[in-house]
Amino acid sequence: MIRRLPVLLPACALWCAAAAAAVPELDAETVIGHPRPRVAEVGYAEPETFDPFTDRLYQGGFRYGGPPVEIPHEVRYLTALGRVKAMKRIIACADAWYYPFSHTAPKAEPPGIDIEILGRIAQRNGWEFSVMWANTGVYRGGLNLAFRQTINRGFCDVFMGTVITGDDDHMSRNAMTFTRPYLGIGFVLVHNGKVPRARTLEELKGTGIKVGVPAYTPMQENAEKLGIPVVTYFQNQRVIDGLLRKEVDAIMVWGPSIPVANREKNVELAMSKGFQPMPGQRFNGAWAVKSKEDGFLELINKEFGEMLASGEMQAIVEKYGVPWFPPFND
Repeated sequence: MIRRLPVLLPACALWCAAAAAAVPELDAETVIGHPRPRVAEVGYAEPETFDPFTDRLYQGGFRYGGPPVEIPHEVRYLTALGRVKAMKRIIACADAWYYPFSHTAPKAEPPGIDIEILGRIAQRNGWEFSVMWANTGVYRGGLNLAFRQTINRGFCDVFMGTVITGDDDHMSRNAMTFTRPYLGIGFVLVHNGKVPRARTLEELKGTGIKVGVPAYTPMQENAEKLGIPVVTYFQNQRVIDGLLRKEVDAIMVWGPSIPVANREKNVELAMSKGFQPMPGQRFNGAWAVKSKEDGFLELINKEFGEMLASGEMQAIVEKYGVPWFPPFND
């Protein structure tokens, strides 16, 4: 039998209206990006939860492309460098859900590694910058589709947050080229504090330490060759959950996933001090520009070189809790 509860409807309506009013409005800076103030200057506020099904930016059309700022007709067909100098603004594309490199962050939360680097480059040249949000998720077609919807249509000058893997056919298919690398990224060892310091996985050989690894990966193959007991998991986050549930003593995970876990699970994981990812399990991070934009490529490469030499790049990366490695020479 179905009971009717008409008396609850007015109360529900009032509660729903109050809840809707409590949702903070997205600040314009999430789209038109100016360098944001540091967290200490504005205080901490609980960050909003961004989900493709509820995010207003995503539902507002940013998933399909469209310039975040009006590009004047007279500069629309200039080279990227010419357009940037004429507008005094860099327009960059970045994934909206790629923390810690980029994400649609409220003002009280750091905007991401790539957004901060972009802000420094713009500031040093007397420019401003804007961010057009993209979606590089596999279910959305990955980088190939993201390129076609954004930078291929002239909506941005540079696409941030790319990784040089050696299997990068999406670059040639879209007439794109990588900038010089600006950091090294790899699979690193994280443990529960009971594991002896290890700079390589091989140093755990014969210790009986049980290691969690992503299934069907070079990490699994390498650990098994060394005779190290392994537990396999599907997906990087499940590997981390295995460590937190104490199913294993240590794990091999993608370095940038450490701050994601710390942020979402309220834990304090860190890479085993001094660990060095081995070849085949380490890569370089870079940005991507259209191959024809050699002048703009040179500008970005020059800025990256100076920031690497001064230590500025390392400071930004470590601020987010990502293990720092200079670009690998592999």
